[in-house]
Amino acid sequence: MKKKLGKNRCPYGLRIIVMVLSILWLMPFVVQAAEPTKMEPRVQNGTESQPQGVFYYRIEPSFYTGFAPRCQDPERIHIHLGRGNQLRVTIALSDEMIDSYLSDLAKRYRTYETVIEKGIIKLTQNKAFEKFSRIISTENILKLAAEKGRLGQKEYRKISIEKLEKLNPGRVFHIKIDLDRQIRQWSTRLMPLLNKKPSIQESLALINDMLPTRVWVTELPWRLEKKLQNAITLYGIYEEDLQSTVAWNSFYNAAVELFDFATQNIYPVKGKLLDFYEFTAVYPVGTLNQFAEYDGRKIPLYPCPGKRNLIEHQRTKVVDHIPDKQCYGYLPWLPYMHVGKTLHNSFHTLWFQNVTKKNSFIPEEWKQNTKDSRTGKPYTNLWLLSRGPMSHGCTHVNAGHISELRQMLPSAEKLLPKVVTFRNKSNHFDVFDIDGDGKPEVIGVKYFHAYSLKNKKPYKRRAPADRKSFYKWLYVDGYHYDDQGRVVFDEAPTSKFVRKTAYRGDTFENIPLYEAEYAPETIQFYNRMPIPFVRELRRISTTYDENRKILKLN
Repeated sequence: MKKKLGKNRCPYGLRIIVMVLSILWLMPFVVQAAEPTKMEPRVQNGTESQPQGVFYYRIEPSFYTGFAPRCQDPERIHIHLGRGNQLRVTIALSDEMIDSYLSDLAKRYRTYETVIEKGIIKLTQNKAFEKFSRIISTENILKLAAEKGRLGQKEYRKISIEKLEKLNPGRVFHIKIDLDRQIRQWSTRLMPLLNKKPSIQESLALINDMLPTRVWVTELPWRLEKKLQNAITLYGIYEEDLQSTVAWNSFYNAAVELFDFATQNIYPVKGKLLDFYEFTAVYPVGTLNQFAEYDGRKIPLYPCPGKRNLIEHQRTKVVDHIPDKQCYGYLPWLPYMHVGKTLHNSFHTLWFQNVTKKNSFIPEEWKQNTKDSRTGKPYTNLWLLSRGPMSHGCTHVNAGHISELRQMLPSAEKLLPKVVTFRNKSNHFDVFDIDGDGKPEVIGVKYFHAYSLKNKKPYKRRAPADRKSFYKWLYVDGYHYDDQGRVVFDEAPTSKFVRKTAYRGDTFENIPLYEAEYAPETIQFYNRMPIPFVRELRRISTTYDENRKILKLN
């Protein structure tokens, strides 16, 4: 067993296995050693050749300079880990969130500008803030935010959503679903339940299928059960007369009442239409440094599947933890599982250095990268996540992506434990209807880097960094390419969740892979500051009262 790295180090996989619950989780799998490829393939031309990750000279604090929105309501956030080593973060945007988007951007910019101009912090290494500042100016964000009171609500909301879409290309989706038709389809599932009481599992499946891939109810409190039973009862009463307007409306209203209660009203019903916006980001992640064998395939092993809330770090007693070990880059560390009395499984970034000149698998042109450098010299280090087996039990997230994830989560510490994460079983895909067109897809991301460690240093690629070769390693088989070049899976099993446990859910057939674009990582480095300052600077929002004393702004 390897020793943990300092106080914050996440547990090694074997420590998890000895735990009783982990043994139960891992029983279906045969654990295999992770073997890197002996090849040293070159990165191919195309999207794979574009530099990815975060280049840097030395480890220092950073702040987020991207344009993702802040969500202060945990009920609206869905975080899902699925086969393929990617994390999907979907936020159902409320009107209030859209209305505060521009003013949030303006406040975040002004706070950065103030702490810089007052000399509280000094920008170092890169020029991400200058780019952020140029976009704020070009898009007239400060002026638009100031006009919130003058413009009508409808006009201002329209401008806000347009800016949100423009500044986050490919990540904002306008969802429109005919709820009347959706409930008509759903009602056909009620017939077998007219003469029996459904089990908890059947009830949850039925409720979640009111809006497939978006509703993830895992508990059945008595009020929810009562509303479900009321809908089933009305269906039985009006079964032979549902073509009449009166009968259908009576059943429809009961179904909508069930839907609203189950979803906590995060999906607004306008007439008989669901009409809302969503923000969805997809990030590559690293998982436990083990493989599982499933149906003859070796696939990355997820050691702790299930529904898991974010939880406090056992030593610092906060969810919004930032490690005091410098190797973690003063970046967010978000625990979701305690292991023993001191260790955690968490979302965090890499703990090892990737020295650009010493790693043979880093493309030569990347080693000469000077983009946005303050010195004009090639960067010496690179935070480049390995998508696949890598960690001691945690979930690795790239430096810029963990910063963006923290940006999207609620500012206040008291709200973070209400954020839920869903972790599929290793062989189960995250299937999601990302644009609401009724055609779900397997979620993936355009990121083709996976490598092993040796002596705590990056060693060799596990697979070539071109799309087809990488997918052959990541997915093994069970898929084909259609005439458009899309990956299509013959079968894609999914996980369902009852309370905190993951079970086998639906299996989709001949379902395509949605390949999200790799999200550029936007963080600005600055000089060393105390951890409370680093943490507080990441919480800025018009809907949060920042601690000005910690930010040295009093």
